[in-house]
Amino acid sequence: MKKTFYFIRHGQTDLNLQGIVQGRGVNSPLNDTGRKQAEAFYQAYKHVPFDKVYTSTLLRTHETVAAFVASGIPTEQLEGLDEISWGIYEGREQDESIMAGFKALVEQWRNNLLDVAVEMVNRPTR
Repeated sequence: MKKTFYFIRHGQTDLNLQGIVQGRGVNSPLNDTGRKQAEAFYQAYKHVPFDKVYTSTLLRTHETVAAFVASGIPTEQLEGLDEISWGIYEGREQDESIMAGFKALVEQWRNNLLDVAVEMVNRPTR
């Protein structure tokens, strides 16, 4: 039996528009444009007989596919689909230093250094 998978990115958020790094640690909602994008995607693909919709745990992904879920398509939330953590970059504007950091990180991944990650924020434990 042949299966077709559709991968989509969430609609726009205000932070996308502002060039703010989100990642898994910033759980922002869709903005008006993002909601229009989600509706346009629904209108274009509502005829497809999807078996199931899988989302990350992030609000922006839930909002993007909400019309499909409301139409009765089963859904499952998977933490493994969350965006990667951008560590110390999350919540910051994408400036030259952050873009250089992204470039260096991707270059290391291309060189098979797949355990390299962005420095994490030290959060106090309670």
